[in-house]
Amino acid sequence: MTELLAVASDDQLPFMAISAFAGVRHAEIQRLDWANVDKEAAIIEIRAGTAKTASRRGIPIQPNLAAWPEYQWEEAGPVCSFTNMVDQFKDMTRKVNQARRAAWAETAAEEGWAPFAWKHNVLRHSFISYRVAEVQNVVQVALEAGNSPQMIFQHYRELVRQ
Repeated sequence: MTELLAVASDDQLPFMAISAFAGVRHAEIQRLDWANVDKEAAIIEIRAGTAKTASRRGIPIQPNLAAWPEYQWEEAGPVCSFTNMVDQFKDMTRKVNQARRAAWAETAAEEGWAPFAWKHNVLRHSFISYRVAEVQNVVQVALEAGNSPQMIFQHYRELVRQ
């Protein structure tokens, strides 16, 4: 995450932060308006028209997202200005891999450098895994993530340590 945030542009950062630190689906962030991100109430409201499941949910803003720099938060308007985030992910992946190759070349390590590969909704999946480990409540995380408890239990439970 540190590597991604280091190469992300100012326009990409809000998307990355909300995806990684609130677990919102990529498509939902692309439809999300800043008016539905209430920092004072510490809630991101995913409205029915924005949600994949067509049902409204509130996602608590965790401390790591709440600590995000004030200049990255807007009063209203689209959170994501890109119509196709795939191109943005490719750009960030390319930049991370360039930095990794350069760091590897400087150290002249005998081991090869490991390329970074982007996976769809990887930030959301990571967030859910860590959130389940943190709160130890599959039903709560299912409500926050807009999934069924069965889906959370089946795919995210016990993947990471608390």
